[in-house]
Order: sequence, then C-alpha cells, then structure tokens
Amino acid sequence: MKIAVTDCGNPKKQPVYLDWLRSHQPEAEFVTVGHSGTVRALDGFDGLVLTGGEDVDPELSKAAPAERVEAIDRMRDDLEFALLRSSQELRLPVFGICRGLQVANVYFGGTLVADLPSAGFAEHTSEKGSPELRHRIAVNEGTLLQHCTGAPIGEVNSYHHQSVLVPAAMLEVSAYSDDMVAEAMEWKQKEGKPFLLLVQWHPERMTDRENPFAARIAAAFFDAVRTNSSTA
Repeated sequence: MKIAVTDCGNPKKQPVYLDWLRSHQPEAEFVTVGHSGTVRALDGFDGLVLTGGEDVDPELSKAAPAERVEAIDRMRDDLEFALLRSSQELRLPVFGICRGLQVANVYFGGTLVADLPSAGFAEHTSEKGSPELRHRIAVNEGTLLQHCTGAPIGEVNSYHHQSVLVPAAMLEVSAYSDDMVAEAMEWKQKEGKPFLLLVQWHPERMTDRENPFAARIAAAFFDAVRTNSSTA
C-alpha cells in the first residue's frame, strides 16, 4: 500500500501527519509529495492524502476580499490540482484535511470565504500558543461521514480561518458547525465514484485518538484503499 501525502509546507508539522497515518496503517508506505519533487501523477500509488497549510490562491478560490487571504503557494495549488486530476483518472481514494477540503472544493468548482473572523465567524481559529479550540459539529444523516463515524454529533478541533463559501456542484456538505460553517464534504452522487472524504478539522492533532472523528475516518480511508487495491 503506497499513499501520497502532500507536503504541508512546514517541516515540523509534516511528521505529525505521517505519524498519525502510520499509527493507523503501519505497514503502508507514505510518500511526501510537493512541488519541489518529481511526482506529478499518481501512477503506482493507492491513495492520496491532502494536508493542511497555506491558503488557496484567491485567483482560483474566488475568495474576497483578496487582501484577507493569507500566505499562498500557487505552485502547490497547481500541483494539488494535478494530483486531484490524476486521482480521479486512476479512481483512487482521497482524504483531505483542512486546506485539503478547501483545495478540493476549489478544484471541483467551488469557492471559499476569504477570512472567517472578518466575516463574523469568530470561533474557528486557535490563536498561537492558546489551548486547542474545539466545537461541535452536526453530521447529515445518510452521508459517508455518518457511516464512517456512526455518530450524528461530534466534537472536533479548529485551526482554520477560511472555509467553503459555495460548495462545488458535485460535492455535498456532510457536516456543519453550530454557526453553519461547512466542516466536511463528500460526493453528492457516490455511485461509481472512488472514496472521497474531506474534513475541515485536524484529526492528526487530536489528543483523544479514539475520537470517531479521527480514528474512524482514518480507518474508513484505509479500508477504501485496501478494497480499491484488491479490485484494481
């Protein structure tokens, strides 16, 4: 099992993603892929994990006002668009975390909120050095997320200042915070589609490792990778 994991751009945080993934699938090979490397397509890989990091270029995300958008890396955006394209051509399972949700929504045609605090949503960004910020989410009935977690309500962490504004037409929001910020996305029509689960929170940072919104979504992704690999 070989999984591509996008480079989050922070050498201290990348191992956190990799260690969390290995804790759920220790025998898998996890390969960090970034725009400074040679991987542009996913031939030979069995799945894709999109990590957190910089904002998506507002030229792509249509986030406005653009001055509220923080650090961007257009080369990363372009690479992750190429990886998403390749994942769909090869029908590979995809799991997106934070920016991973946002870049996937933009790739499939959606748009983003430039900055949640200035848009009136104050409870989604943890200040540096402050305790972990948590909030409740409500999971929509009948969604993949509900099937994975077995829970209609969850508690997750929050480290983001952007979010989905307009969902891509082929995606649906499968969980919302109490203030109606999109917290998870998946295919609207799942028939014949490869596994796709996108979450706004950071399961790799959650200290309660058995929280179903961390452990069970990881298990669901790896189950999908195994199933897909055995039928390929």
